[in-house]
Amino acid sequence: MRTRLTWREVLFGVDNELLSSEVPVEMAVEQLGIEDWPVRALAELADLEPWKSPRSCVEALAGTEASQDAEAIKSKWLYLVLAWVFINREHFSDPLEMGEKIYADFGYPERVARFIRYMPSDEPDLGSREMNERRLYSQWKSYLDELSSEYAPR
Repeated sequence: MRTRLTWREVLFGVDNELLSSEVPVEMAVEQLGIEDWPVRALAELADLEPWKSPRSCVEALAGTEASQDAEAIKSKWLYLVLAWVFINREHFSDPLEMGEKIYADFGYPERVARFIRYMPSDEPDLGSREMNERRLYSQWKSYLDELSSEYAPR
């Protein structure tokens, strides 16, 4: 597991179609020892009403948590999406293009620009597209490594 998600972060994931509706149900099932009614209701959806959307239960659970900065939630999701694509890059014909799409979808965060092909770089040209792209992958991995301890499950 790369990180632990709060219910507010799960709600962001559901609302932005980063998570399927099954993920919150699976999380609730894992937390069944907790006597919160929304957790129970969400977990029971898996058995009783699998066609129903769990969003209202996730929203109720998110409401019980301390407030979180929206940008911090978005940054965590940016990390998770980029990590998933990086780990699964062999399944994409052009993983760097996927990174570029994610970069755009998340509002062009400056921290990610260093491994986006079309962004200007202070680095010298290495003489071939292959070598330049290899460096971009290395910078992508460095980004993930830098944030991995920040988002590590506690």
